[in-house]
Amino acid sequence: MYAQLNTKTVFSFMDATVKLTDYITAAKTLGYQTLGISDVDNLHAAHQFITQAKAAGIQPVIGYETTLLLDGLAINFTFIAKTNAGLQNLYSISSKKNFGYNNFSDIHSHLGDVALILPADSAVDSILTHLPQNDVFVGLAQPMAQGFLRPTIPFLSVRYLNAGDAETLAILHHVKNGTKYDDSLTSNHFESLRLESEVRALFDQQSLKNLDRLVSEISYDIALDTLALPRFNPEKPAVAELRETAETFLKASNLTSAPYQTRLDHELGVIHEMGFDDYFLIVADVIRYARSQQIYTGMGRGSALGSLVAYALQITGVDPVANNLLFERFLNPERASLPDIDIDMPDNQRAEILTYVKNRYGSSHVAQIMTFSTFGMKQSFRDVAKVFGMTEVEISHVSSMIGRSDNLAQEYEKNNRFRAEIINDSRLQKIFAYAQKIEGMPRQKSVHASGVVLAAHDLTDYLPLAPGETLPITQFEAHDVEAIGLIKFDFLSIKNLTFINDMRDLVAKKHEQQIDISQIDLNDDATLEIFRKGQTLGIFQFENPQMMNFLRQLKPTEFADVVAATSIFRPGPSAFIPEFIRRRHGEESVIYPDDSIADILAPTYGIMIYQEQIMQVAQVFAGFSLGRADLLRRAISKKQGSEFEQLKADFIAGSLEKGHTTEKATEIYELIERFANYGFNRSHAFGYGALAVQMTYFKAHYPDVFYEIMLRDSKRIALLNDAQNLGFKLAQPTINRMPYYDKLSKGQIFLGLRAIKSLPRDLALWVIEHREFSGLQDFIQKLPDNYRKETVIKPLIEIGAFDHFDSNRRKLVENLKKLLEFNSVFQTDLFSETATNLKFAYVDYEDYSNAEKYQMEFDLMGVAVTEHPLMRLASARQGNFTEVSQLTAGQKATILVQLTHLKTHRTKNGATMAFLNVTDTKDELDVTMFPESYHHYLADLEVNDFYLITGKVSERNDRLQLVAEQLVKVVETDKKLWLAILDTTKNVRIAQILREFPGNSPVILYNEATKNTQMTGIYVDESELLLKRLTGYVDKAVYR
Repeated sequence: MYAQLNTKTVFSFMDATVKLTDYITAAKTLGYQTLGISDVDNLHAAHQFITQAKAAGIQPVIGYETTLLLDGLAINFTFIAKTNAGLQNLYSISSKKNFGYNNFSDIHSHLGDVALILPADSAVDSILTHLPQNDVFVGLAQPMAQGFLRPTIPFLSVRYLNAGDAETLAILHHVKNGTKYDDSLTSNHFESLRLESEVRALFDQQSLKNLDRLVSEISYDIALDTLALPRFNPEKPAVAELRETAETFLKASNLTSAPYQTRLDHELGVIHEMGFDDYFLIVADVIRYARSQQIYTGMGRGSALGSLVAYALQITGVDPVANNLLFERFLNPERASLPDIDIDMPDNQRAEILTYVKNRYGSSHVAQIMTFSTFGMKQSFRDVAKVFGMTEVEISHVSSMIGRSDNLAQEYEKNNRFRAEIINDSRLQKIFAYAQKIEGMPRQKSVHASGVVLAAHDLTDYLPLAPGETLPITQFEAHDVEAIGLIKFDFLSIKNLTFINDMRDLVAKKHEQQIDISQIDLNDDATLEIFRKGQTLGIFQFENPQMMNFLRQLKPTEFADVVAATSIFRPGPSAFIPEFIRRRHGEESVIYPDDSIADILAPTYGIMIYQEQIMQVAQVFAGFSLGRADLLRRAISKKQGSEFEQLKADFIAGSLEKGHTTEKATEIYELIERFANYGFNRSHAFGYGALAVQMTYFKAHYPDVFYEIMLRDSKRIALLNDAQNLGFKLAQPTINRMPYYDKLSKGQIFLGLRAIKSLPRDLALWVIEHREFSGLQDFIQKLPDNYRKETVIKPLIEIGAFDHFDSNRRKLVENLKKLLEFNSVFQTDLFSETATNLKFAYVDYEDYSNAEKYQMEFDLMGVAVTEHPLMRLASARQGNFTEVSQLTAGQKATILVQLTHLKTHRTKNGATMAFLNVTDTKDELDVTMFPESYHHYLADLEVNDFYLITGKVSERNDRLQLVAEQLVKVVETDKKLWLAILDTTKNVRIAQILREFPGNSPVILYNEATKNTQMTGIYVDESELLLKRLTGYVDKAVYR
């Protein structure tokens, strides 16, 4: 029986098209009973191939192909593992090769239970004496004459399953090499999978017998017996240490009542039964180390917050008993699963913690986990299109049409525009066909964002490794790593923890106060006030504009409200937000589906939000254990399979046993079924909520610190505007005081040099080191030669960095070129007293307008210190408009804005409409003008002008927009409309008439009876028609 051993899979990265599942299926069809793989320089597919092949009744064979030096000659070897011990040796060989061991002698000690396949090459004879005597074969890639000293075996190369895939492989080679397609150069090598009987007919009987003998000696047993965790403390049983540590903490915290002791005993029993004692101790040890180094790891996240043991080991910071969090949502004794505790840490200190783990448990016992990026829809299309010579413009035109379907075939069916483009171009049809074939194949290797694995013995006893930066990397993906008995630890880099860490340190530096972040009161009212006001920009999970509006309606008064907010503000449950708010504020009665579950649903006003509520309802209403309730929750989310049907039947039966009717049982089950699809993990929400409250605590109590740290983030401009909204003022930049990063002090924001576009980082640091300067000339004289350029110095002038010496920026800019020339003339004598005292004679110029200064500052720094003209208009018209940041979907509003961009669009009916982008200097907004409005106001529309726009606010793609109904161009004018009245009963009608003529002149009312003057807050157009309309309602109307 022939066994195909020399097959390259897609894990040879663009050097084969063979997918494991397809390979096994095709081979069974062709009569194979034994199949092998032998990828080049990696064993990525080893475990999953063994698993899949055995499941299909195929004997798997794992090979590894690499090139090693023997007597100075580079020889291509293939190593075949014969047993489990042979697999371990293969892992060691592959790992060593990846770490730079390139000589055959380096791996010679790892040949036990490993067969060695040599190429059928004339050089083989000269090296045979250096190789072991047994298990060495010459692999025949094709039938040929004998004459080799070692036994031969058939060793046909397979790189694709069907002959038609040769072209696809050629395309992949072009993608890999960055070359263009040429069908005349397509390989003619026949490397597809042939009929088993066909191959046997090609080779001599002895070679086939040799192959049969080799295959008969190959067998792997990968059954998982025990977890391969390292012992935390070899001197003490983990079960005893875990209990001792947990009980010590609970006793010190005065948490020794019966509910805590019962819960602790239950959890410790489950943890020990599942073999996870060491896992908890290891995680706690890592957290303890981080804490000792002042590295904040948060309050915990995910379902682990439901574990009292995790809390008692100080892995998490939330008491699950007091907060009614469920252990079974984390670790279910009725469902075999691995624990999943996320170890969060600041993103700039992860390497430090990984180094500790490596040193604590041994460098050969710790590794990060590999992952693979694959050819996605757009990537596969773009790569193939490049091979076929399409230009970047052409590629972008088509790829921009690709949406978010699961695959290209689905996109082709759903996307009419994309399909039409393909149908109408024969070249695109070919590109699309090949893109489909390579879609989903591994494209390159990467490192799992958080996954780290620890093992009791050297990791190469379990899997092959590859080199990494801080730690080695497994050649297996996370799923295979866990399948072989190793546990994945998640070391997550969390940027928000970096922010909190930095805020704590800056408070200590600026305010001389030491803050223990873990002790921050989660019910601090000043912090909750920030949530009530919806001022949560910069706060993790709470900076969406719609979320801010929701918070203003919700008005949180305790931490539980924050937890509820992050849980209900999601697709699905968000539909219940109006009902939730009405019930919370007593505007609607809370109705419970059954009195028996009222206590469970009371905290969320009768609305099921959390997954834990689903579990508790199943427990109380139907008598389920919490473990079985979790199985029900999971089964409902999948809604298929025998388990789902059985659990549904059990729920109804259990409800009847508890005395409920069939109708009520069905009603409650359907309620659970409805909410199970989007119920949120309450433990997870607690973790999110705690992190958000801790960040907000700094915003409430130390806003200068909060913004100083957060302004280093990508949302800098929005945060600068937010800081100004809360009362901070932008300080005038000055060359002698500008910090590197933005800083806040005494209510002022000092913009940093780092924020100036095009300013080199080295120059910014040089400025800080070499100041002070006495003026622009002194600055230029001291500048290094490579920075004495107009393009470098001009931005500093334009932002006002030299205003302290001369506030006429245009004068400095216009004289800059001659000032540089002046400096150059005296450069050779720069340090003489005469040269130093020579003063440049500036030519005077009229300074820039405030509008010009504003625009320069905005263009260079993203914000402006000089007042925007719109601000003066806004100050004059207070109360006549709504700020963009305060808009909510559904309201009718008027906004005062500057038009920054206008784009027209022709409708199907041939009419023209417009899409505007506007800003109120703090926030941007999209405005839609339908054809009728656009035609009416077309003459008034001009980019950079100011407008009052009235319309309906709506939401689209998670963004607010305004549909314009009325538009008034706003300009500054000295003219006011004075109205003298005697009969105040006509005021309502007067106001109606005035609002028919919106414009820029404020209306002032003079009451002749009382002699009082009053600003109306109404602005009107300067119009003779308006004056005529007012006749009979006012005694006198005049513009002046």
